[in-house]
Amino acid sequence: MYDALILAGDKRASRNIGGKNKVLLKIDGRPVISYVLSALVGSKYVRNIWIVGPKEQIEKAIKPDLAKIKGRKVIVLEQWENLIENVWNGFLHTIEGYKKGIDPSTYLNTPIQEKVVLALSGDIPLLASYEVDEFIENAEIDKFDYIAGITPDYSLKPYYPKENKLGIKHSYFHGREIKWRQNNLHLGRLLKIRNKIYIQKMYEYRHQREWKDIIKLVLTVLKTEKGTYKAIYQFAILQACMFLTNRRLEWLSDFLRKFVSLSSIENTVGVILGTSAKTSITYYGGAALDIDSDEELMAIKANFSEWTAYQEELFNSKKGKSKKGR
Repeated sequence: MYDALILAGDKRASRNIGGKNKVLLKIDGRPVISYVLSALVGSKYVRNIWIVGPKEQIEKAIKPDLAKIKGRKVIVLEQWENLIENVWNGFLHTIEGYKKGIDPSTYLNTPIQEKVVLALSGDIPLLASYEVDEFIENAEIDKFDYIAGITPDYSLKPYYPKENKLGIKHSYFHGREIKWRQNNLHLGRLLKIRNKIYIQKMYEYRHQREWKDIIKLVLTVLKTEKGTYKAIYQFAILQACMFLTNRRLEWLSDFLRKFVSLSSIENTVGVILGTSAKTSITYYGGAALDIDSDEELMAIKANFSEWTAYQEELFNSKKGKSKKGR
């Protein structure tokens, strides 16, 4: 089992909605973070849970949940100044016996260096416990030190806008084997990730909706000491494919995607972060549907019951097939 870290901060690159922390927004009477917490509590692979964010507000929001949770710790930590500080300091607090002021380098070359933590954002209300389990079961954490969750394009089609109905449709990365969207699940040995600063940089420029963000991300990649030109080559193809697809030139995008594979991108990400990296695919969709705008919040609110029912139906279908295959 793994300790989990929910990132619920609202500083720096975090996007508030309507001036409010996204995890505190309510859907069907419950705060968003309550759904994420329930998904982790329901997972068979999650042990204790740490939440990093505005401590007082979050403790108030999840008070009804805490009264029902037995057999595991749920601890809320006051947020730091940015994502990487929240991840790093949150991780350190999951180490048994850790106290403020301890030099983290003392953990290197000890069994603690092998500690694996599940990290995820707190604004994914459609996350289900069985998607958390699926992510961890598909993660090759015995072979790699960092696992990033991804979701295929076809798994997200049920959430698209329909005639006279709100929905969510994102752009995708196009690789030789698959079209995908990075979701919000991460599994890793943080003490084995050397270039942690790039996690923050990539998060800050993750939306890539404006050219200035794309240029900033390119410059960030250029500053890495290894794998630079290969990364730029892959990045250019990925961006070109998204650009062409958005302009209904799928045939040209499908031609270009042949020149970059998911495995090559995994290798490059590992080089940039200074670790070994791999992806883990989830198919339910909830982990990829974070709240980044008022429109996305409205769509999730309007379809919440229908979308959660769809996920449950998909889970039961997979469970039935699994039983037949035994």
